[in-house]
Amino acid sequence: MMNRTDAQTLAMAAIFQALAEVRQLAREGRADSGSVAHCLAGLLNPYHGDVAEAYGGGHVLVPGLRQLHQQLTQPGDMEITRYAVVVLHLERKLVRDKQRLALLSRGLEQARGQAAYFHPAHESVVGRLADLYSETVSTLKPRIMVQGNREWLEDDRNANLIRALLLAAIRAATLWRDQGGSRFKLLFRRKQLLHTTHRLIESHDQRERNSS
Repeated sequence: MMNRTDAQTLAMAAIFQALAEVRQLAREGRADSGSVAHCLAGLLNPYHGDVAEAYGGGHVLVPGLRQLHQQLTQPGDMEITRYAVVVLHLERKLVRDKQRLALLSRGLEQARGQAAYFHPAHESVVGRLADLYSETVSTLKPRIMVQGNREWLEDDRNANLIRALLLAAIRAATLWRDQGGSRFKLLFRRKQLLHTTHRLIESHDQRERNSS
């Protein structure tokens, strides 16, 4: 199992990976199907303390690591960062609400059953996850106000997938906190987070070069 700093970084990357797909869906009406599937798998897979294992391997979170690295080195694009701040806030509210959390847990079990029969990104599974988001998260304050093209935001399939990905981002926030992530560390250990993100990306790229 990887060290806690690496695990925290991967969990944060999972948040940014899901939110990057949310932004692309809202702006362009499309998303990377592989990246989306990995985000939803991380929401539905069991978690036994290993972040990489929950997603099917740390390599599937490389898009999120790259997005996180970009946000840390070029902070001018604040849209995804704003989404992430609200996600972290809502996650804390959610885990303190036992009734809402129990409803979420039951709903995820149902979605897992559907995913086992179909696959995590199947339309039926996405629809159940979207309903679950609406039932448990969307009534909390502050709401995540997704910006984008009205045409895509009002498209039912896109809207469902956006909600499912937002729920996946909240799940990743739970894993981040489970690994010791905190607001203090985000504020005062930015350089460490950037260094770890860069190292994990470089390690992946080196393995890719060696295998080619």
